[in-house]
Amino acid sequence: MLMYIGNGHYCYSNSTTMFLSSIGENVSPQLVEVLTGVGLGAMLENEKTLFFSMRDPDDGINYALNILGFAAEEHQQASYLDDPCTFLKKQMKQNPVILGPLDMGELTYHPNHKNLNGADHYVLGYQMDNENIYVHDPAGIPYVPLALDQFRKAWMAENIPYRKGYYKYWSSPKKVVPLDKNEVYERAINYFQRTYLEIEEADIGLTGREAICYYANQLQNGPITAEIIGHTTFFLFQLGARRANDYAIFFKDRHTNLSTLKTNQAKVLGVCHSMSVNNDWLGLSKELRKLAEIEENFRLELLKIGR
Repeated sequence: MLMYIGNGHYCYSNSTTMFLSSIGENVSPQLVEVLTGVGLGAMLENEKTLFFSMRDPDDGINYALNILGFAAEEHQQASYLDDPCTFLKKQMKQNPVILGPLDMGELTYHPNHKNLNGADHYVLGYQMDNENIYVHDPAGIPYVPLALDQFRKAWMAENIPYRKGYYKYWSSPKKVVPLDKNEVYERAINYFQRTYLEIEEADIGLTGREAICYYANQLQNGPITAEIIGHTTFFLFQLGARRANDYAIFFKDRHTNLSTLKTNQAKVLGVCHSMSVNNDWLGLSKELRKLAEIEENFRLELLKIGR
């Protein structure tokens, strides 16, 4: 029996946990989420939309697997013209596969799919026949079929900005390096430090404290668009608080200062969510400035480790 784990916002982490469980490995989605590094830092996309993130989820899957001592075959195509389903079907006869990014707007089994065009998503594919693919969708939908023609539309991910190629998936998981908890932790710290330094060197625009403060100014001065309301109310703060809490637990027994900063960050993010739901945009902008200082303090504390 294949394990099902569900949480829509942690779709790639839950899919990775299910993927590893297929070879008898028990790794929590909370740990996978932390080790992807996706929830580290902050950045401004297109000079208007704030994300508490500095890594793309597909890259994060690879980093998490590596940190944990696992390997998997990563597949993607340069063109959408070649049909990948024949080979994919063979792969799934050996083990389930992680599929993504997918465009949620094309996942017609999802009750709200018409309002989710361009939203990225990851699922675990476990079976395919001549008409359907069958997936465990972490958004609370296990054992669901999707017609292959519709699946290909979602899998092309044409509206996902960070898409790299077409029809991306991971297959054939295996353990390559046995690691204890201390070794995993040390690898993770090194990766987190590299993430901050690489993003800063890449000069991709506003990140960290500056990005959060810029967004706070936007909310203070308006206008508050439907896009902003949707982003802050249904995604940004609730996901950020959960991620920060998971990082706090991860750091708890080894770096107390980092854990405390992440706990404080989670608490402020929870307040931000409540203010967003209640349309307190001035109060929210003030809380974001507190968050900006916590983020900068976390960054400085992290980069001091081992130096």
